[in-house]
Amino acid sequence: MDQKMTKSSQPINSMSRAFKYSSDGLHTFHNCDFIKHPRFQQAYKYGLINARSGISIEWRVHVAIWAASQCAPLQGDFIECGVHTGILSGAVMTWLDFERLSNKKYYLLDTFEGIPLEQISTTEFSMGVAQMNKKYDFGDKTYLGVKEKFKKWKNCNVIRGKVPDTLTQVKSEKFSYVSIDMNVTAAEIAAAEFLWPKMVPGAIMLLDDYGWESHIQQKIAFDEFALKYGIQILSLPTGQAILMKPYTIQHGNNE
Repeated sequence: MDQKMTKSSQPINSMSRAFKYSSDGLHTFHNCDFIKHPRFQQAYKYGLINARSGISIEWRVHVAIWAASQCAPLQGDFIECGVHTGILSGAVMTWLDFERLSNKKYYLLDTFEGIPLEQISTTEFSMGVAQMNKKYDFGDKTYLGVKEKFKKWKNCNVIRGKVPDTLTQVKSEKFSYVSIDMNVTAAEIAAAEFLWPKMVPGAIMLLDDYGWESHIQQKIAFDEFALKYGIQILSLPTGQAILMKPYTIQHGNNE
């Protein structure tokens, strides 16, 4: 049923209630008390260091923290392709007290100066993807800010440059958590193709742009990626999506 029923079997008039969460393209009446948890507030506050004024992406951060927490007990390192000021990674590392995970490394990859124009397809240009570079006007300042923000974690490696070129600097052979948010199809699929074979069973790949209208080309490409590897994508109302590395290899129908 579309409407939940009260104890008196009368439908709740949803329009008479205020949203419990209304931000970042997500509007819901559902419980979001995780936002009030002191541990979450601490992690989110650290993630927001150097972020743009007025940004409010609590639920996306909540998803990232959940995903990373599931991956922490697994073998393999963490990597984020598309960092900008490090909101997700800053919150994740604070939540997990990442230096305590001394057997893991966290790689942070970004150009820190926007999307390389040569990676933007004609269709993406027509959809205004290149205009997103306006928020990357302070490349050197952003890069130095990220270096300062993450220097307290000795097992964190910030790598500046264009993906996929910089992936050769990532020496790990196993990954348990992969976060991809580069706003352009070519770089994201290149990263996914490079990292998927290195992801351990149960590892999670978190896509930040999958459900956003302006990134429909990325969704189309990742749908094809999922079909190629025989996996399902969990699309989330935050605009994100989750792919999980299967515990068993599917060999297809042998009939």
